[in-house]
Amino acid sequence: MTNRLRASSLATIAATFLSFGAPQGSFADGRGDWSGYAWQKIEVSACRANGTSLSCPLYHQKWDWKRNQWVDIALALDPSAKTVSLTQRLTNNDPGDRDYVCVTALIVDAGGKDLVAHHQNWDIGSSDVIEQSFSYSAPALETARTIHIGSKQCRDGAADDADVYAHVLAGIAH
Repeated sequence: MTNRLRASSLATIAATFLSFGAPQGSFADGRGDWSGYAWQKIEVSACRANGTSLSCPLYHQKWDWKRNQWVDIALALDPSAKTVSLTQRLTNNDPGDRDYVCVTALIVDAGGKDLVAHHQNWDIGSSDVIEQSFSYSAPALETARTIHIGSKQCRDGAADDADVYAHVLAGIAH
């Protein structure tokens, strides 16, 4: 009985804490504000010199684990120009499924502070392919240590995670 009460009390405390949500930016790897993503971690040291920039390993991940639907991202860092170039491609090989797809890329320093954040919520139809390139200014790019890229099916539609993205961008601006 005592063990059951302790477990119940701990569960109640944990549930209360979780109901308030985790503090923003509380995770050391930059992913703490984003939920439900399939993340891949790339160390900046794994990026290879390509002229004046660094080409990072490609991200290749399904956004829906049970379907033939893919997110591919090529990422290049140019520390001298303090810019990040990102090319994102969605491939929906499912002939009967339309989705909203969230794709997020975060570049963080050794302390876990977000230096660059990329977020797109795409509406992609069945059998479609979408590709777009983006460029971001990154004044502190030389301090970048880790890149986190994640994707998920955005079941809440076009605005899914827009508020999180705005919060993260506001944190970078300060």
